[in-house]
This record gives sequence, structure tokens and C-alpha cells, in this order.
Amino acid sequence: MKRYLSTEIAHIKDQREKYKYSFSYLSRLYNIPSSTIRNWCGDGSLSKAEVLRAFHARKREEIKLSEIPISTVTRISSDTAKLYSALLYWCEGSKYPGSNAMSMANSDPVLLRTFVTLLRKGFILDEHKFRIHLQIHSNQDYEYLKKYWSDQLKVSATQFIRPTITAPEGKKHHPAYYGTCTLKYQDYALQLKLIGIYEDFARKNGLFHG
Repeated sequence: MKRYLSTEIAHIKDQREKYKYSFSYLSRLYNIPSSTIRNWCGDGSLSKAEVLRAFHARKREEIKLSEIPISTVTRISSDTAKLYSALLYWCEGSKYPGSNAMSMANSDPVLLRTFVTLLRKGFILDEHKFRIHLQIHSNQDYEYLKKYWSDQLKVSATQFIRPTITAPEGKKHHPAYYGTCTLKYQDYALQLKLIGIYEDFARKNGLFHG
């Protein structure tokens, strides 16, 4: 039976815990039987679901890095920013007349940060018109989350309105869940501009027949 160095065993165990690699992946990577690696690591605290989620997250990152040319997203004009923000708003934002203010709710901080960055790039805004509403679980720290979203969106904490706090439904929330954030801009004119830009784009490209 082949003997392995203790440093090698420790390294592979660390890779398993740190990156949530599967036993079969570690086996291919280090040319060591997966049963041997399993014996070293034991069942541990990692579930199959955690390993699978980590695998899919790595695949998504690989696809993003390989398919998106960096040059297309680093520099954009004001007009392009208007179009991009309008497309995002059409997908995720509240529509008139159901809402009389520009409003977008999401739990993804990257999406909301991208949207508000595009807005600032494309339009002249009154920063005081922004309002932030959070919907969080009762076992989360509101003050911490308020600071988190304030930093993400570059909106003053004084512009946050009373949150909605609900009890979690029997399960713990994901560690990366920062609540659902609603970004509002108290001016329906901006909302109508975004919708108008999208509709004009759709008509010119044969996508909209309204």
C-alpha cells in the first residue's frame, strides 16, 4: 500500500474544507483514489448539497470570465448607461401606473449596485430623492444590514425608511442573504424615462408591438 506524507494529507484535507471540492475531483487532481481521500476527510461537516453548490458557483465564474470581454463593461457612455439601466428596470423594476415612483426590489447586492451605478452615469439625479426599504428576518441585525446596503448603494443611512421584519420560515437564512432591498427614487418622471427608453429600443428592434 502506498504511503502518503502527512503534509500531503493535510493539504488535501484543507482543499476539501476550503473549496468544498468533491472526493472525485480531488482524486483526479492528485491521482489518489477517492476512497483514500474519503477516509482521510471522513464525512466531515460538508453535505453533498454544499459541495454541489460550490461546484456550480465555480462553473458560473468560469463562464463569466471566459465569455464576457472586459472591455465591454469597463467603459460605457452616458447613453449606453441609460439603455442598460432601462433594460434592467424593465426586467426587475416596478411599472407605472402600479407604482408612481421608480422602484426596484432585489436581494442581489451586485444587481442593485450595478443598476444605481448606471443610473448615476446616465442621468442627472437628486441624491436626496433616494429611499431604501429593507425586508429582513427577525434574527438578523438591522443596523448592520442598513450599513451594508448603504455602503453598497452609496445612499445615506438617513434615507432608509422603516424596515419590514418577518420571522424566518422554519429554516435558517443563507449566510450571504442580506435581506431584500428596495431601491426607490421619489420621482415618477425617472421611472417613465426608463420605461420609454426600453419601449423605444424594443420598437426599433422589432421586439415591442405596443
